[in-house]
Amino acid sequence: MKLYNTLDKKVVPIKPLEEGKITIYNCGPTVYFRMHIGNIRAYVNWDVLYRALKYTGYEVERVMNMTDVGHMSSDEDFGEDKIEQQALKEGKDPISIANYYIKTVLEDFATVNILSPKGNRVDPNMDLSKLQEEGWTRATKYIDEMIEMIKKIEANGYTYETTQAVYFDVTKIDNYNIFTGQTLEEKQEGVRKEVGVDSEKKHPADFVLWMKRVGKYKEHIMHWDSPWGDGFPGWHIECSAMSTSVLGEYFDIHTGGIDHISIHHPNERAQNIGAFGHPSVKYWIHNDFLIGVEDVKISKSTGKGASLSDALELGFDPMDIRYLFASVNYRVQLKYTKESLKGARNARLSLISKMKNIYKEASQSQGEIIPKYKQLFIEELESNLNVSGALAVISQLIKSSEKAEDVLTTIYDFDKVLGLNLKDDVEQGRLDIPKEILNLASERVEARKAQNYQLADEKRIEIEQRGYKMVDTKDGFTLEEI
Repeated sequence: MKLYNTLDKKVVPIKPLEEGKITIYNCGPTVYFRMHIGNIRAYVNWDVLYRALKYTGYEVERVMNMTDVGHMSSDEDFGEDKIEQQALKEGKDPISIANYYIKTVLEDFATVNILSPKGNRVDPNMDLSKLQEEGWTRATKYIDEMIEMIKKIEANGYTYETTQAVYFDVTKIDNYNIFTGQTLEEKQEGVRKEVGVDSEKKHPADFVLWMKRVGKYKEHIMHWDSPWGDGFPGWHIECSAMSTSVLGEYFDIHTGGIDHISIHHPNERAQNIGAFGHPSVKYWIHNDFLIGVEDVKISKSTGKGASLSDALELGFDPMDIRYLFASVNYRVQLKYTKESLKGARNARLSLISKMKNIYKEASQSQGEIIPKYKQLFIEELESNLNVSGALAVISQLIKSSEKAEDVLTTIYDFDKVLGLNLKDDVEQGRLDIPKEILNLASERVEARKAQNYQLADEKRIEIEQRGYKMVDTKDGFTLEEI
């Protein structure tokens, strides 16, 4: 497997710390809002990575966090705690808010077939006390580990304390800005002015390890006792404590969005060095953003958010969305528009239509996985997770003269990585004609009535591209799967 390592700024061979086994920490959601579709793009990417590593023979230990305290708005130390802010807005306690939105995360993961960190299908109604068993870590369950890690960092001379907080002193770390290549002076110029700046803070880039329950946080609802007084953890220490508590002082891969490259991940790396005397993460893998029609990052903070349910309400199937996200490389900005979703839907339905034709030709005997095509598929996955290339291998296989049952068995095997539920769609089909197909058929009828035969032909072709045949009758029309 070769992946793009942000520290090396190039695609590198992945050489795990332990032969045959890879350890992964996924930066997970802050559970105060329904995930926006950009989050889901990232988690589909990392789900495909997990599946690909398993498929290519690795044992994988994977962890994903659920942040339910201490993540400040705009990622600043002195912003508003996102969980508490939402709790006040909805008139509920913070844990109730976190629990509610964790449920929505599970629902969205189940909908687009993202596996749990342990590799199981997600039960959206699971008992939240069982999250740990499936590989999810909740920040509020690791407060003791965070305190112990801060104590180690303090003992090693990387901290200082003010009236308001315990800070990490970034000037004590060599190559603190290794991800961006900035100097600390450049970083200082780029640090935004915080709300309620701590006048005792030494350097603008220094960041909070433990926030005391004083000043603007005197009434902070979620708080714990610590050696530095009653308070709560900074956001960055949470990921360091959870990842190393579960995976150890050294682990292979840490994933996250490119927005974490400038602040969150340098801070995590600094904390690990401060606590253990060495970096913990071997490979930092980052995904790029979704962009919309207006060429802006889809983000809750910019008001450009869109949820999974928004896309489903437009008539798209969850697997259309998964197909779109899985087929575009994690390092590429992806346009998320109705047109891109339509393109993904057409490609997916076309694939299913072709496979259905093969299914009709296949014998009832069990097929064999074709080694030649499996090797080609693996080579594409190992080339920086080139899923578009892997899909091209499927196209080659469909056009080949291999036995029909072998072709199907091989593609079903590939779907262990793609996660598109192809076997269900091909062999069981769907009893109901999708709403978007019915809409296209109605539009064709209207076009014919208006004697716009060119448009009517275009609608007929589009219906066929999506795997259905429209037959005009004296009473209207019929639709059937091709």
